[in-house]
Amino acid sequence: MYYLMKKKATYLLMLLLVVFLILALRPIDTSKENSEIVIGTVTAVSQGGANDLVFELKNDELTYYINRGLENGFTVSQAKKDFIGKKVVLNYAKNWTPLAPFGTSSKHITYLTIDGKIKYTEWK
Repeated sequence: MYYLMKKKATYLLMLLLVVFLILALRPIDTSKENSEIVIGTVTAVSQGGANDLVFELKNDELTYYINRGLENGFTVSQAKKDFIGKKVVLNYAKNWTPLAPFGTSSKHITYLTIDGKIKYTEWK
């Protein structure tokens, strides 16, 4: 009897681990339908993560990043000239992961404009 309970517990634990990994490793949905809009003035631009271009907005505790932005034509120095002090409209991907169940302080930018001009998009 003890052996069967132990075996069931092991299988249950393995199943939970597989479900956790599937949820944690699924790709981020970057579609327009899965995006939130934020409007703000850029106060800082920097490099972060794996060549990400990171933006900070005035009166906003969150940071926003263009995934692999430095591998996709952006440079930190030019981005500082282009964005700091400018009002931007950006969309970020709504995303939940069990690795950060209560949210993160950094959001994945899917679309970014200045004065109605598209500066970055992941939308097709």
